[in-house]
Amino acid sequence: MHRLGLAAIALVLVGCTPEKRAEVEVDLRKRLSPGCYTVDLFDPYTIQYPDASVPQEYSDFLGVWQNGAWGGTWCHDLYVTKVGADGSVELLDAHGPDGAGYEATVFKRQGQIQDGVLTFRSVNGLTVSYRRVGEFLVGERRSTIGKVEITMSRTDGIALVPVPPDNPRRQS
Repeated sequence: MHRLGLAAIALVLVGCTPEKRAEVEVDLRKRLSPGCYTVDLFDPYTIQYPDASVPQEYSDFLGVWQNGAWGGTWCHDLYVTKVGADGSVELLDAHGPDGAGYEATVFKRQGQIQDGVLTFRSVNGLTVSYRRVGEFLVGERRSTIGKVEITMSRTDGIALVPVPPDNPRRQS
């Protein structure tokens, strides 16, 4: 009888598994900060067209990403100007003034794309990372006091055209 009772309890517990949670879709447009201002760039910049050796997942980061604010308060723009076939990235990291006394700044930085994430070191050696989520760029800054997030939209980029085959065949 004791074994039968344990078997019954086991069957009840198996039937009580938690329901699978439904995926929650988040509208990233609501996380944008339209009109957020950083700096006026005095030096011209160029977004370099990638050569054929650059994977599409890397070239998808190219462009000007704006309309975002770290934690919803500190305006930020990211100008991804060049990507290499090895995932190396050249960019401009721009921030607006904030309430803590930081002035508007822009810095040239080097980054790296690995496993779909663009990472670089920012002010004070903070690690900053971005990933593409559909048409948006979602970023995260980690420091000793925690993490802050941002969502940005592309406002300028380059039109990517299909690369023609090496030996196109003539149609008869």
